[in-house]
Amino acid sequence: MRSVLAVLLLALGSLPALAFDDPKALVTAIYAPYQTPGQAAEQDPAQYYSERLKGLVSGQAAKAARDAASSPDAGRNTGDAAPALTFNPFIAAQHSLLMDLNIGEPAVMGDKAMIAVSFHNFDQASLLSLSLVKEADGWKVDDVASLGQGEHWLLSWLLQYDPFSVN
Repeated sequence: MRSVLAVLLLALGSLPALAFDDPKALVTAIYAPYQTPGQAAEQDPAQYYSERLKGLVSGQAAKAARDAASSPDAGRNTGDAAPALTFNPFIAAQHSLLMDLNIGEPAVMGDKAMIAVSFHNFDQASLLSLSLVKEADGWKVDDVASLGQGEHWLLSWLLQYDPFSVN
């Protein structure tokens, strides 16, 4: 039974990414699991990323691995290696209990779109702007900006310039 389950999980993991012909359908699909307790933890945000954003994530992960390998503690299991991205940019946190979710109407200009999303995660109000791009296989998230009070960041900038690096 376990081997059948393992094969099924591997098959599901190799399925192509979801394709969305409409920007709002993409964003609605991103936030749908957060409306059902327990499902959001299983969601990988990268499945919705554009090729450019996936490249930035991969580059940041490679840099983190190089930094960890060149540190004085390299070769010792110190547990200090930081993951490439320590939060889910779609919820601006690591854990979620979303309330008052509001997905705005997209502003579309050709193959680019912007859409605002607001919600409360636990007791923290968040306002995000998702930048979307239409690729060959449909709409994808190209960047995420947090515009909430006291929470200002741009995902691509965090990935590219790594402001928390000590180097």
